[in-house]
Amino acid sequence: MTTTPQPALYVPHGGGPCFFMDDPDGVWTGMATFLAALPKQLPATPRAILVVSGHWETADLAVTGSPAPPLVFDYYGF
Repeated sequence: MTTTPQPALYVPHGGGPCFFMDDPDGVWTGMATFLAALPKQLPATPRAILVVSGHWETADLAVTGSPAPPLVFDYYGF
């Protein structure tokens, strides 16, 4: 099996449902354009994607290995 190094990316999620909000400065439109073009810029199709989130806390290490994990809404406690 041949492996191709992939870039590490930091992709912010914006504030709330950013792609459905008003976008007077073009920030969300720019991010959407970047994300849409990203697959063509990668050296190869990734075999896996690691997502690390600071929005979920557990007492112990927790890993989700589901191909379709449920959406977690954490908009509370602010």
